[in-house]
Amino acid sequence: MAAAAAVPWPPSHPARFRYWIDYQAFSSPESAALPEAALVALGGVKTGGPPKLDPVTAARQKIRDYGYMHMDKWELLLSITAKAMLAAEVLRPHQVVSIVPGCLCISRKTSLVRSLLNAYGPDTAFRLVPRTFKLPEELDAWEAWLHAHPQQDTGLWMLKNNKQRGTGLRLVPTAAAFQACFETTTRPGLEGITLYRWYLAQQYINDPLLINGRKFGVRLWVAVPGVSPLRVYLHRNGLALFSSDAYRPADFSGGSFGAGHITNYAQNENGDVWSLQQLAQHMGASAWKPLWMQMARATALVFASALRRIQEVQAAMDLRPRQTFQYFGLDFLVDAALQPWLMEANATPSMKVAHEEPATQQLIQAQKWDFVRDTFTLLRIQQHMFDEGAMARPVGVSDVAAELEARGGLLPLMHLFPCEASHPGTSIPWEQQDAALQAWLGSSSSYQAAAAELEAAHDV
Repeated sequence: MAAAAAVPWPPSHPARFRYWIDYQAFSSPESAALPEAALVALGGVKTGGPPKLDPVTAARQKIRDYGYMHMDKWELLLSITAKAMLAAEVLRPHQVVSIVPGCLCISRKTSLVRSLLNAYGPDTAFRLVPRTFKLPEELDAWEAWLHAHPQQDTGLWMLKNNKQRGTGLRLVPTAAAFQACFETTTRPGLEGITLYRWYLAQQYINDPLLINGRKFGVRLWVAVPGVSPLRVYLHRNGLALFSSDAYRPADFSGGSFGAGHITNYAQNENGDVWSLQQLAQHMGASAWKPLWMQMARATALVFASALRRIQEVQAAMDLRPRQTFQYFGLDFLVDAALQPWLMEANATPSMKVAHEEPATQQLIQAQKWDFVRDTFTLLRIQQHMFDEGAMARPVGVSDVAAELEARGGLLPLMHLFPCEASHPGTSIPWEQQDAALQAWLGSSSSYQAAAAELEAAHDV
């Protein structure tokens, strides 16, 4: 199956709009460099924000300058979740912001599992993510499960909080896990208040699929251009991120684990990196294709599980159909039985390009740039021109057809959304717009071609 026709880039008639990037909020200046390049190519004119501060200056200068403080200076705001949400709460009718309010229920570690459980129940939820217990509320349930299912205990548990970039983790054996759960910490601004350090206990996948003796994680990128109806696109690009050392299950001590356990890019920036095409070629079609489709189906289920919360939040905020979008980074770990496990849905995936090996840096650049370019092209910024009337117009099947034409390497997942027939007992509050979209998918030759392209991605 041939890939979708390339979208002309840069566009021949770009729009002219003002954008603001909250560089002070991103983890590094490079994190938003590729998105800014895409916005400029689409006709964007930068009006802010200030550059990222060095750590010393940042510690000294308490006041920051963010886009939500300057609502009259931009049409499009790119920011991290917390700052983008502040802008969304006061969004003007002609503005667009890089957040889908309500998606915090899947991008926070503590709420992802709850969202899946509420939507699908434990049987399905714990086929998508490792078995997880919230702390300290579910300590009794955790203990009861261990007593009832000793043969399913892998012997190791990962304790987590809501920190990102591979931090806020502790690996403990089952025998020491309950004592570790009661570790406490403090936070700036909450002096005198004792807080539990760990929010979750998650079963550790101790039999990962290894390549040349090393563990790896799969980073996928997802674009959500809108939610009424819900549209989710998975990019054909992605990365396989390898640990720097050989994997040894017993290589941990006192809660810390060796480099053979770590695949997170932020903690292992110069490790080996493959494209998904390289991974597919190494694994072979018979192993890769089922794995790829399992990850695609899991992605569709994850975003569908957020729909109820999305609807609640957006109704309360009275947002217009075309005012919000977001892109995500999903991290999967593959076990030795070729079962993918979702580790995290990152709401602000870094688009930083860095590696000590020039060839690997070029690979990362190419993979990330294609995704960024295709995501901002999908929004069709050059067409709607931030017109107040256009922003309020409902999104119909003709708009989705136009998205399919503009999607580049983005592959639609809407046909994989759960329904009562495919997932009995599913609790997803689909709306009339979603039903109309689903009815159209089955009769649209362009959508069927895109769905076939998803199946054939990375054919080897």
